[in-house]
Amino acid sequence: MDIPVILCIGSSGVSGDSLGPLVGELLKEKYNIKAYVYGSLSKPVNGINYERYVDFIQEKHSASFIIAVDACVGERKDVGKVKLSAKGLSAGGALNKNLRRVGNIGILGVVSEKQNDNLMSLMSVPFLFVDEMSKTIAAKINNLITVWERVSAKIMK
Repeated sequence: MDIPVILCIGSSGVSGDSLGPLVGELLKEKYNIKAYVYGSLSKPVNGINYERYVDFIQEKHSASFIIAVDACVGERKDVGKVKLSAKGLSAGGALNKNLRRVGNIGILGVVSEKQNDNLMSLMSVPFLFVDEMSKTIAAKINNLITVWERVSAKIMK
């Protein structure tokens, strides 16, 4: 089995959109996770370079299991929840970009309520709120990859 890929999408310059880069940073720096991680605070995957990263991942990691992580806006009752999708995710929806779908699993952190001006909504999200969500998501992904390694090791025996 190929090493999993984790694509952490977002912009470190907008507090509500920094969920993905924060998760990527934690996976690399705190957990030293045994997976390819694209997207961090210093090297974000955002609307400008998203397509290049998706092309690269499809070319270099075509046999890998891909987990995509992004922030999103949603209903007021869902703010603070983490949603999973077995179809990956389409990044950029909050800003009407609707980029190409990516991932076998999508992890979406609902950071703010959907409004007429979603950019303003994302900019007004408290950083500490997003930081706490990123810690939760990174820990869960780390656990998932740890289990993945154990299962892979047993299959390879």
